[in-house]
Amino acid sequence: MTDTKLITLLKKLTPDEMRDLEKYIASPYFSKSRDLNPLFSILKKLYPDFSGKDLNNEYLFHSLYPGKKYEKVKSDNLIKTLYSGMFRMCKNFLSQNEFMKDTKRREFYLLNQLRKKQLNKEFEKEFTKITEEDNFSNRGSMEYFMENYYLKSVFRDYSLDNDDFKNTYENALSAGELTSVMALIKCLRYADEKTLADMYNLETRYNLTDNLLRHLNFRSLIDEMKKNKDRFYPYVYTYYLVYLLNTGKSTDVYFDLKNHLNEYAEIFGKDELYILRSILLTFCSIMSAGKERKRFQREQFELNDGNLKLGIYKRSREEDFHVVLFRNMVLNSSAVGETEWLEKFIETYSPELPDKHRENMINFSKAFLCISGKEYEKALEYFSKIRLNLFFFKIDVRIFQLIIYYELNYTEQAYSLIDSTNHFLTDTGQASEIVTESTKNFLKYYKEIMKLKNTKLSGKSDASFLLNEIKENKVLASRDWLVEKVNELMQ
Repeated sequence: MTDTKLITLLKKLTPDEMRDLEKYIASPYFSKSRDLNPLFSILKKLYPDFSGKDLNNEYLFHSLYPGKKYEKVKSDNLIKTLYSGMFRMCKNFLSQNEFMKDTKRREFYLLNQLRKKQLNKEFEKEFTKITEEDNFSNRGSMEYFMENYYLKSVFRDYSLDNDDFKNTYENALSAGELTSVMALIKCLRYADEKTLADMYNLETRYNLTDNLLRHLNFRSLIDEMKKNKDRFYPYVYTYYLVYLLNTGKSTDVYFDLKNHLNEYAEIFGKDELYILRSILLTFCSIMSAGKERKRFQREQFELNDGNLKLGIYKRSREEDFHVVLFRNMVLNSSAVGETEWLEKFIETYSPELPDKHRENMINFSKAFLCISGKEYEKALEYFSKIRLNLFFFKIDVRIFQLIIYYELNYTEQAYSLIDSTNHFLTDTGQASEIVTESTKNFLKYYKEIMKLKNTKLSGKSDASFLLNEIKENKVLASRDWLVEKVNELMQ
């Protein structure tokens, strides 16, 4: 019998991590008990599948102790002990891996050790280097303020060790300010968590964060910070605007936040700017379904274009371009008529898509270029090449095939696809409530427009009534196209 915990863990490691683990196990500094090198040498030959007849205790025993007799209970216990030791080593390796990636925390530990060893010159040299670099990609986030809190704390202790009471007090004040900023940001970001809980119909218990949020006078606090030119004002005001946007959905707040971020963009790191601009994009997406859709579709396009220029369309250079974000940019640029931009976007950024989705997404994007150019038959060819392995493809492709069928007067194919799409929405468990409702509403109005078009009964009163109904419906896919088609029938 094999240790499934160990095997499960080893299966999760990348080839590079397996190579590093081998070095880790071979290191006398890290491996201070049993010699686990022989066991690892056997296991790595079975990586990554760890399957087959060789994965059993008897085989492992004979491989580790050639010539010795296998006694089931005694030998199995020995293998179990080795497995336990290996599992502990693997967990320690993961901790060490994470520690080595956490540059800021390692800097703090180094400073603290230099302080404790009274290596003052080295301490000051390292502290100066760290504070001058300030290459925080998460600048402006809670994590950023926490990392700075550790730096201020260690310098406070260093100052106290050296009887420098002025710097001791100043750094104690700074550390306190940083914890206060973290608490304020956490309170103001609570609305995000509350929204998520509401989406999943989760009951929210009493919590201190909510209590603070309801009883603090944030407006008065922020006004005082601004008056005193508080260095933390731009950060706290940013998250106050995010809170107002999440709770009030006000267009005025949206533009306040957008302008504020433009003014103070340099105080935020790439990671935090990515998150904050994503909040603006989400608001635009919501507003694009309402009466101001044209305005906010254009806003969404400008934000997307800006994110590409700033290089903040993904968290890191190594990450793939997220397929859903890519799809949203395709739909948005197509909706605002930026065909040339879309063509360049596909050419430039499609190589950054995940391998498994790249071909599908390219075909999807090129279909939209064809629709923009009224090359409907060619668009159908691209849609036919798409493997429906992502849920949004299953909905998007159906809707835009229906649009093409209308333009090409493929009446029979259109009614057949309406029927199959209705069945799909009823049978699938993947669609959210809002996606199901918006798609079914589209199908309903699509049929009404088809009826008006094909029966030649497109009197202005009938079409006008339908147009008003489409405009007033708050949950509706491809609203602009439906409006356009009704207007055509009214001419």
